[in-house]
Amino acid sequence: MRFALQTGLTLRAGQRILELVRELPDGCYALEDALTRRTVEYTRQRLVDDIHSKRLLVIVGEKPRDEGAGSAVAEAVLDISSLTVRERAQLEFRLMFVKALERQRVRRGQRKQVQRVIDVVSSKADHSKRPSATTVMLWARKYQKSGMNPLALVDRHRLRHSPRRIQEAVEKLIWKVLKRSYFTTECRSLQYAYDDLKRELKFAQENRLIQSEEAVVAYATLQRRVKSVDMYWRVASREGIARARIVCRTAFPDGLPTVAMAQAQIDHTPLNWVVICDRTGLPLGRPLLTVAICAYSGYILGFYLSFYGPGVSSVSGVLRNVIRVKDDMVAHAGLKHQWLSFGLPDELVVDNGLEFHSFAFKTMAMALGTDITYCRVRTPWLKPHVERFFSTLNTLTLLKGRVTKTVANVMRIDPYKDAAITFSDLVKGLLMFCVDVHAHEPNWNKMATPFELFAESIARTPPVAFPNDLEQLTLATGMSKELTLSQGGIQMLGLPYGCVDFKTIVNKHGHGLKVMCKWDPDDISTLYVRDPDSLAWYTAECRWKSYAQGLSYNQHRLIREFRRRDLKSPEREESLLESRLALHNHWLDSTSSRGRADALKAGRYQDLTSHKVLSGTASEPAAPSIAQLVAPAEITLEDAEVPSFDSFSFASA
Repeated sequence: MRFALQTGLTLRAGQRILELVRELPDGCYALEDALTRRTVEYTRQRLVDDIHSKRLLVIVGEKPRDEGAGSAVAEAVLDISSLTVRERAQLEFRLMFVKALERQRVRRGQRKQVQRVIDVVSSKADHSKRPSATTVMLWARKYQKSGMNPLALVDRHRLRHSPRRIQEAVEKLIWKVLKRSYFTTECRSLQYAYDDLKRELKFAQENRLIQSEEAVVAYATLQRRVKSVDMYWRVASREGIARARIVCRTAFPDGLPTVAMAQAQIDHTPLNWVVICDRTGLPLGRPLLTVAICAYSGYILGFYLSFYGPGVSSVSGVLRNVIRVKDDMVAHAGLKHQWLSFGLPDELVVDNGLEFHSFAFKTMAMALGTDITYCRVRTPWLKPHVERFFSTLNTLTLLKGRVTKTVANVMRIDPYKDAAITFSDLVKGLLMFCVDVHAHEPNWNKMATPFELFAESIARTPPVAFPNDLEQLTLATGMSKELTLSQGGIQMLGLPYGCVDFKTIVNKHGHGLKVMCKWDPDDISTLYVRDPDSLAWYTAECRWKSYAQGLSYNQHRLIREFRRRDLKSPEREESLLESRLALHNHWLDSTSSRGRADALKAGRYQDLTSHKVLSGTASEPAAPSIAQLVAPAEITLEDAEVPSFDSFSFASA
C-alpha cells in the first residue's frame, strides 16, 4: 500500500483519527484530530517512521465512521508474494485494463470510452474473453479507492468463511462428546470419540430430538472441529499444561542480554564418568558439575566439581570461581588461551531447585548485588546455553569409566570396574575443554566464537565489579544460618566456636541470642558472626583446630552421619542392652534380702579373710575352683573287672 505526504492523508493513532492539513517549513507537517481539530506537529522523519512501524495506520479513501473512533479499518491481509499462480494471472489481467484507462486518461464514469479501451487492449493482447465495461469500471474504482493498491483487485474468496450447515442441536452434541471422550487426560483416539458421537446421535434420533437426516456426521467434520481448537488448549486438555507449554513454546526478544556478564545461567548435571581417588585408587562415583555460562556469548564463566550433590555449597563454589581472576590457574595448568571471565555478573538465571530458593543463596545474591531470575518449571529453553553445554560433554573422548544406558542383548561393562581417570585429571581435562576447546568452537548463528564475542563485549563495556576483599568474597558466597550464642560459644553441627568479641554481645544481650553466622563451605575452621547492633563481622575459631582445619562442611556432615550410624548399629545396641541387663541383675542381687545362714555361706564360699583384703587380692572375689568343691577320690576313675556269665536255652529237649 502506498501513501504520499499530501493534504487529505488520514491516519489512525490508537483511538484518534489524524488528518494531514498542511506542510510546514523545515520539513514539518501539521495534522489535525478529526473530532477536536487539535493540531499535532510531526517531522517528516518521525511521520514516515511511525507509519512504517505501524504506530500510525493509514486510512485510504475512507472518512471516519460514525461507529466511533475505535472502529476497525479493513486492511489487506494478503501480499503479492503469497498469491497463487492463478491469482497472480488474474491480477495481471485486471491491472492491464486499469492501467490502460490511466494511460488513456479515461475516467471510470465514461462508459463509452472505457468500452473503447477494452476493445483496443483485448485485440492487442489477443484475449478471447473480454470483460464488460461495468466490470472494468468497478476494478478502476477499487484500485483508486485503495490508494493504487493492486491487492484490491484480488478476489477475497480465500478469506471467506463458509457457514456451517449443521443444526445447533447436533453442534452442541458434537462438542459435548469431544469434551467427554477426546479432550481428556485419558488421551483416547478421535475414532473412539467418533464412535461415541454416533451412539449419541442414534440415541437423540430415537428420542426425536433431531431428525433422521441430521443424525449423520462425517468423520472429517469431527476432525475439523478438533483442529478449530487452539493447539495449546488441545494439548493441555489431553497432556497437561506443561506439555502444551513445551509444544507451543515461542521465543521472545524481551530480556535477552546485549553485553557479556549481563546474565549468567547456572545449572547442575552429573557427569557420565566414574572417577577414582588420587590417594587410594578406589572408585568414587559420578561427580556433579555446576556450570555458569554467559548468556550473551555462551562463554564459560566458571565451573565447580564435587560429590556433594546439587546444593548451596555447589552454587557457592561456582560463584567464587566466576568472580576470581583465573590467570594463575591457567598458567599452572599450562593452557594455550586465557580465561577472560572474572567479576560479578549482573543477573543470575536459575531453575527452581531447592538450593536456589534457599535463604543462603538469596543472601549471597543480595550481598553480591546481583539479581535472580527463576525460570518456569519445565522450561529449559529459558536457559538454553547451559543446557546446550551439557549436551556437548557427551562428545568428549574419555571412554573408560563411562556410564552408558543399558541396551538389550549388548554386553555392558561396569563403569566402576573400568574407571581409569583420577579426580584431579578429570578437573584438569574439564579446564582444558572449557578454556581451549569450547570457547573457540564457532557459533554458526552469530558467525563467531564465544571467545571472540566475550572479548569484543568486555572491550566496549565498563569494567566489572569485584567484592572489596577476599573476606568479603567469602562472606558473600559463604553459607549462612542463624545460630544460638550460648555460654559455651556457638555450636554448629557439634563443633564449638569461640571468640573474645562474644563478650561484648553477651554483656549487652545475654545468652540465648540468635546471631547471623556465615562460613566457607570448603573450610569450616572459621566462623563469621555478625554483631546485631553494629552489624560488624567477628571471626570465631573452631576449638577443635586439628579436626576442623581444611575440613569442608559436607565432609563434616558425612563424618557425623557415619559415626551416628556406627553408634546406632545393632551390635552396639545389643551389647549395650546386655550390659544394662547385667548391671540390673547385679543391683538386684546386691539388694535382695538374705538370711544369716546364706550370708555366712556366701562369705565362706568367697573365702573372705582380712589377709586378702589387706593384701589387695580380695578386690575382685572369684568363685573357688572345682578342686576345692569336689574330693579327688570322687573324680578318680578305676578299672573294674568285667564278670563272666553262663548261658542257657529255653528250647525243649
